[in-house]
Amino acid sequence: MERPKKTAVAGLPDDLLVEILSCLPINEIHRCKCVSKGWRDLIADPLHHKKLPQTLHGFFPSYVGELGSFINLSGGSASTFDPSFAFLKKLPGIHNIWLRASCNGLLLFRHSTRLRELGYIVFNPATEQWAAVPSEHTLADRPIRFSHTCFVFNPAVSPYFHLVIISARGVSLATVQFYSSETGVWRHTQIDWAEEVELRRQWNKRDPQIRGCTPCAAIFNSMLYLILTDNQIFEVDVEGNTKRIIRAPSSVGGRVHGCVPLFIGQSQGRLYCINEEHWADGIPSELSSRVFRRDSDDNSNLLSIWVLEDYDTQKWALKHSVSCSRLFGRTGFLGYNVVAIHPDNNNFMFIVYRKHQLISYGLNSKEVRTVGTFQESLQLPPYVPCFSDFLSVARHEEILGVGV
Repeated sequence: MERPKKTAVAGLPDDLLVEILSCLPINEIHRCKCVSKGWRDLIADPLHHKKLPQTLHGFFPSYVGELGSFINLSGGSASTFDPSFAFLKKLPGIHNIWLRASCNGLLLFRHSTRLRELGYIVFNPATEQWAAVPSEHTLADRPIRFSHTCFVFNPAVSPYFHLVIISARGVSLATVQFYSSETGVWRHTQIDWAEEVELRRQWNKRDPQIRGCTPCAAIFNSMLYLILTDNQIFEVDVEGNTKRIIRAPSSVGGRVHGCVPLFIGQSQGRLYCINEEHWADGIPSELSSRVFRRDSDDNSNLLSIWVLEDYDTQKWALKHSVSCSRLFGRTGFLGYNVVAIHPDNNNFMFIVYRKHQLISYGLNSKEVRTVGTFQESLQLPPYVPCFSDFLSVARHEEILGVGV
């Protein structure tokens, strides 16, 4: 009878140790690598990746459909997969692909056929599994001004992935379309922002609109959050059964104007929102200790970082603020964008367009660091490896496959 391997800890089988490690947060697992060479090799073994939690691995620069590079945050060698995803382009009938989004290890591509038909491909780089998803329905009752596609996958909650497409159809109307890999079908619902008018009057707000710029959305507690215009956030579940509008955090100095929510995301079980605040002066003394500037920045723009402290009352608490010139020099508003917050620590990632850089800023260390460069990029979807088998539960009528 074959005995269990014992390498990492004397007297303790590897399988049992992996089970114990799988219960730890990712930060603790990184510390365990320093215990001994045996522990480090055990944690790094690809055979154990499926059981052990993974963290942010890097980013895929994407520019008008151009792919081919990967920013590896570990600073190691090139990734184990082809970042050009050449084999996807060789699938039968596929003409072009565009990387649209990522979520917890899965990538969402928009694709076209030679007949100019559109659809989606969901791909897992870690397992090379992929699934084709049909295009959403075309609703011809009212022209679409613009739309945003959100991709939702949380293997800790459900093995199924979801697509949520929010489209502006006029001044006060929007359409939300939902797709689930559990059912393999699209559904849709209409939203009339005017129905929220009484609540918005309490905030002294105008009718919200879907923003025409690159969308910023987050998944938190199985809900999708999308930033709207006029400092408002749309909250909806992936089935469309629950939806509401909540307030974005106010400015540090209490200004109504000159405060723009740029980013929303989750980290370590909390929902964060980042505002850009123009002409940020008049900061209350009780908050001034949380504002990090340079000596010459007395009246420069700020990025204020907030945490949703109370879900029911929609109370946001100021976590930190930093001057834009501290982060980017004298770069203007259109010269940067917030890309992501690290899921396991307090580091925020930014694109600096004119320098073609990806930089990080640590809330604890207050350090600005360049973590990667790129040629051209409009977006950098983050990538956290996922080794679960998402195809085994899919209910598609379309193609399912594994790359070669």
